[in-house]
Amino acid sequence: MPDYVHVLLGLALGYVIASYVESFMHEYVSDARPKAVRFWSRAPWLFRPMLNTHFSHHTIHHVRTYRSSHVTQFRSEEEKQKLTEELLQRGKHGRTIINGAYATRLHGEGAFVFVAPLVIFFPVFYFTLKPIAFLAGCVTLLLPPFMSHFVHPYLHLPFEEGQRTAPRWLAWLLRTRYLRAVYRNHFLHHRYGGVSNFNLVLGADIVRRRTRVLTEKDLSVMAEVGMPLPEEAPTRTVHG
Repeated sequence: MPDYVHVLLGLALGYVIASYVESFMHEYVSDARPKAVRFWSRAPWLFRPMLNTHFSHHTIHHVRTYRSSHVTQFRSEEEKQKLTEELLQRGKHGRTIINGAYATRLHGEGAFVFVAPLVIFFPVFYFTLKPIAFLAGCVTLLLPPFMSHFVHPYLHLPFEEGQRTAPRWLAWLLRTRYLRAVYRNHFLHHRYGGVSNFNLVLGADIVRRRTRVLTEKDLSVMAEVGMPLPEEAPTRTVHG
């Protein structure tokens, strides 16, 4: 089999696994249902990484920030200061959340929980694939932490602001059709309470039937906050 086929095989295997792991972990850990969180709380010494990940992602990123809109992290400086003081009282974990731009970037134990399921596939790939396929697979296996750390902060900015402030290489990526679709998927994830559209590495949500279709109202709100619209969608602004 030609080397390029092995490269494509490695890229495809890594991508599929990365997308599935991201979708699954995002749904069942980062945005876990209250019943699961109550269960973990019975043995915090055992489930501390999951509790901390859920707190930083769901409680802080979904509930305590971006309360007024998808692109406004805090409604006032007072709101930011109040949350900062609360987080400082949590000690090391609170400071980690603050340093991660209030859970907008992948950080600390959240990174561990997010990446750990992927780590087991590196030795699997190493022992089962040709070296060139192994290297290709490693690239796509690392997409979830890459997207969470580098891309996610810009998904919470109006598209044009991201184009002005992102490094040139990242601004180019954000303009691609794929990343524009990621913008929309993540917008729906937040708009409907973190119960669908989990992927930043697109694909598994669709197979797992965890996607929500854009409505006309969704498109109107997306236009209002400066999200990139589908090419066939009308560009208009509706207030209220």
